[in-house]
Amino acid sequence: MIDIAMVNDILEMPMTAEVLRRYKYIFGTLYNTDASDDYTFQTAFCDFFRPILGFSEGFRTKFFKYLEEMKKMDSISFRDALERLYRIENKYEMAAASILINCVNPRYPAWNKIIAEAYFEMDEPSQEEASLEKCSKLYEDFSDKLYVFMNSPEGGALIKAFDHKFPNAEISNVSKVAIILWQGEI
Repeated sequence: MIDIAMVNDILEMPMTAEVLRRYKYIFGTLYNTDASDDYTFQTAFCDFFRPILGFSEGFRTKFFKYLEEMKKMDSISFRDALERLYRIENKYEMAAASILINCVNPRYPAWNKIIAEAYFEMDEPSQEEASLEKCSKLYEDFSDKLYVFMNSPEGGALIKAFDHKFPNAEISNVSKVAIILWQGEI
C-alpha cells in the first residue's frame, strides 16, 4: 500500500500541513455560515475540494444550496446525494456527491479518483457507462476498502503517525488516511 517511511516524509511536507489547515477551516466554518451565500467560504471550499471548481457556476450554486440544506438533515446517503446532483446536469458526479455526504458526516470518505485507482484498482465509469446503481456500488466498495485498510495494522500505523505529527487535528481517521494517501500520490 504505502511505505511507513514515506508516510513520515509526507507528514513533514509543508503542503500536508497546508491541506490540514484548509480542511480544518472548511469544517470549522461549515456550521457557522450559510454555505449557499458565503462567497469566502465557497472559494475556500472549491480551492480545497478541487472537483467542485471544475463545474459550472450554476452547478456550484445548486451544490452549495444542497450543502446548506443537508446540514440540517440527520443523515444522507451517497445514493441520495448522487441522485440529487444528477438532476442538475444529468450527470453522475461521484466526487461531488461524496463531498456532500463527507461534509455532513466526515466519517464518510470523499471519493478520490487518484486514491481509488492507485490503491484499490478501481476506475470511475465514464458518463456513458455511469448509472445510479453502478456509481453507488462503486462508492460503497471504495468506502469498504478504505475502511478495511484504515483498520489494518498498516492503516493504524498511518493514523498513529498522523496523530503524532498533528496531535490536535481533530479530524476523522478516514480523513487522516485519505490525506496521507492522496498526498502520497500527487
